[in-house]
Amino acid sequence: MMNKYIIVIVLCISAILLSILYVNVAKVFNLYDNPSGRSSHSNKTITGMGIIFPALITIYSIFFPYQIEPYFFIGIMMMATISYIDDLVHVKNSIRFVFQIFALLLMVISISQNFEIQLPVMLTLVVFGIGVINAFNFMDGINGMLGLNSLVILFSLSYINYFGVNEYGVSVKFVDHYLIYTCIIGVIAFLFFNFRKKAIGFAGDVGSIIIAMLIFYMICKLLLVSGNFTYLLLFSVFGIDTGLTVIYKLLLKENIFVPHRDFLFKKLVHVAKFKHLEVTAGYAALQLFVNFVVIFQPYQYKLSSQLSVLFIVIISLIATYIVLRSILTKNRVKINFIEKNNKP
Repeated sequence: MMNKYIIVIVLCISAILLSILYVNVAKVFNLYDNPSGRSSHSNKTITGMGIIFPALITIYSIFFPYQIEPYFFIGIMMMATISYIDDLVHVKNSIRFVFQIFALLLMVISISQNFEIQLPVMLTLVVFGIGVINAFNFMDGINGMLGLNSLVILFSLSYINYFGVNEYGVSVKFVDHYLIYTCIIGVIAFLFFNFRKKAIGFAGDVGSIIIAMLIFYMICKLLLVSGNFTYLLLFSVFGIDTGLTVIYKLLLKENIFVPHRDFLFKKLVHVAKFKHLEVTAGYAALQLFVNFVVIFQPYQYKLSSQLSVLFIVIISLIATYIVLRSILTKNRVKINFIEKNNKP
């Protein structure tokens, strides 16, 4: 087998070349996301750059054919296909959901080959997985948000995969290290074009959903190997924002599938007037702090300690969300009032 360091170099070169190639092809074929009144960007931007993620996973599977389960790989490719089509021409929500359910079922079946998972748990993972991948999909509207937050999660997972142990001192390695490296390489390549004042390209559905599936797959395996429930907090900052915003929209009986600016991170941009990269850095920094607490908390092997950390972090994030949302809502009302009275 080829030296693993050479494989990493090949993956890095592939990520760079694929990114540059896609940007040039997108310009030729006019593959742009044109902003609408509800968008968070004002310039037309290349979409679908996340196609590099399934491409890199395919290259990874060639070098490490026995490290990624066939069913999971099929699910990834299936979701990549329908998601990229959706980036180019709109696909009905019902069709996308069918593909998401089927792909997540394949993922859960893949995981169940090494772990005993009861049917109710499998169905719960599928439902939770739908929420996770759609939450990641919302992130792509703010420059750098998807990439930087994914990078924080992936580096956290990489550390746990290398150094994490259970209560008996046994390693909790849950996936091949190079699968995480492949994801990190892809995200860094994408961030070069996205983490800018004016992004060159967005990941699109194909990027956000595929990186979400990969992260969700890793965290599911980590939970099963370690039995540590606090690892659910590894993507909690954005998860709380998305979950509470969806609940808020449902309570108002509004269509959650229509693009909107109701997420807290979007209100910070459009109401509080923070810059995209400032909001992105703030979310990533907060998630990094939460992940640090999760990874290095004392007594993390005791269930009571895990539940305490879960409760404290979730309540703290919910309280922060409610306070900030209340302030921003009042500011929005004030701005609307001023604009209305200043009209000629």
